[in-house]
Amino acid sequence: MPVVDVNGARLWYDEAGHGPAVVLLHGGLGDSELWKPVVPLLATRFRTIRTDLRFFGRSAGPAAPFSWQDDVVGVLEELGIGRAALVGLSLGGGIAVDVALAAPERVWAVAAVAPSLSGHNGEVYSPEQLAAHAAAVADRDAEAVEEIGLRVWAPLGADERIRRLWRATPDANPLPDGVRPRPPREPALPNLGRLAPPTLVVTVSHDPAVLREIGPLVAREAPNARHVELDSDHYVTLREPELLSRVILDFLTEWSGAA
Repeated sequence: MPVVDVNGARLWYDEAGHGPAVVLLHGGLGDSELWKPVVPLLATRFRTIRTDLRFFGRSAGPAAPFSWQDDVVGVLEELGIGRAALVGLSLGGGIAVDVALAAPERVWAVAAVAPSLSGHNGEVYSPEQLAAHAAAVADRDAEAVEEIGLRVWAPLGADERIRRLWRATPDANPLPDGVRPRPPREPALPNLGRLAPPTLVVTVSHDPAVLREIGPLVAREAPNARHVELDSDHYVTLREPELLSRVILDFLTEWSGAA
């Protein structure tokens, strides 16, 4: 199993294809298997790398605070990559933007799909869902936690593949006590004006309203950003892999000369 030792963690990765480096960062609703359907098309043009974030899937770390952003830069260093395009889904999209702001010299493009955004606050669950989720967590009822979450994130339906992905997350396998990711040194929202790399933000039409705000916001505030919307829910890499792959591939190909 290919792993790299980064900041005390052992992070799983794989890669396919040749060309400028592209690193795929998954969201909080699964591990890097979320990106598997997208890899074949991207790998026709790019060195395409997937990695499981710390505590997701096949990656593990010590019971200590950590930084998603530092882990991503550490993966680049361990794999000998000077600059990469960061393509992130959900949590991974937010991480991609944070890394591009903190270390723009390491990033030649950003594609953020249904992303979070540090500094952008809002609740995706209704008050009733929040209360039910808290009760399920307190009761250690993993099945109830899963069902509540999938009603929000997979309104188009959850098959067994989606459920397996959910079970690869800290929602199903809680983090050790006291272990939390450190926030970025500077939140993205007030700093979008200095997001230097070319940036694509993909919104999905069946996401919670608070997340659908992010794409237009980034496109308005960042100097070299664009926004597109696709008809999907949060599992867009599984629902529409060919369409999403083509959107990302066209964007990255346009800017690959900057790699």
